[in-house]
Amino acid sequence: QLDALLKASGAGGDSADETGYSPYPGNVNTLILSLKPYAAALKATGGSMPEFVNPKYANAERTVFKKPTRLECMMQDFPKLLSAEAAIGFTDFERWFSFSPVKNAISEALASHAKGVYAASPGAGEEAVYHANAKLLRLAGAKVAEAE
Repeated sequence: QLDALLKASGAGGDSADETGYSPYPGNVNTLILSLKPYAAALKATGGSMPEFVNPKYANAERTVFKKPTRLECMMQDFPKLLSAEAAIGFTDFERWFSFSPVKNAISEALASHAKGVYAASPGAGEEAVYHANAKLLRLAGAKVAEAE
């Protein structure tokens, strides 16, 4: 959704900046909800969320699907269903502390790594957890050697 919006605005799509990363990073949709406003929103909407189709394509021409597409909803859209008086907040954590996806097949992981993008493979996820735990131990005062 964001890439199409940026292209339509003339910004050229979601492209990496000088850091090599998108200035619009994804999120893990970890939500903390108060039950009273949540229940009120469910009652008002009948439990329905705005939906969209997000196809994944296997080619640049966007004529072949990579896998079957499905109907999705974005949980970060939930606040749009709340009343104007609802208290809504946001907390941001560094990626090493909060998120390391494991979603790619080895072939996709190798292609991502070749582009300088996080591989999102089982091995990369295991390494990320190791480094996060080592960093937390260091922050707590433990002496943990850097991995070789």
